[in-house]
Amino acid sequence: MADETERKRLVLDYFERVNAGDVDGICKMFAPQARVEDPVGTGPVVGEEAIRAYFQRVVEEFGTQDTPGTLTGSQDDQHVAVGLRATIRNPQDPAGGRLAVNVTSVFRFDASGLIEEMRAYWGATDVAPVDGA
Repeated sequence: MADETERKRLVLDYFERVNAGDVDGICKMFAPQARVEDPVGTGPVVGEEAIRAYFQRVVEEFGTQDTPGTLTGSQDDQHVAVGLRATIRNPQDPAGGRLAVNVTSVFRFDASGLIEEMRAYWGATDVAPVDGA
């Protein structure tokens, strides 16, 4: 079981891999039947193939870059929550403008230190054009 410090390190590793566009590295961090729901309310992506396809899109279509804030642990030895700023390509802007998204993500880890679930909370009012983009 990963302790709280290790879980926080794993979350930072996750963001480093996202920012590097390392889909293989990201996918290795997830348990085989993991769930990703981004944003919460749109339904989960479940399992290895679906998660790989999701992260291919995150990297290739959206060019996601995440800047995490303070990581917060939990008393249950499973969760880490973090507020972050994601910048993504605006899929509706042919000129390649970027959007900033205010996100709170909650990660749940299994006993072996793999991510079992990642839920990203953000709504329409949490998205804005990046200045100068």
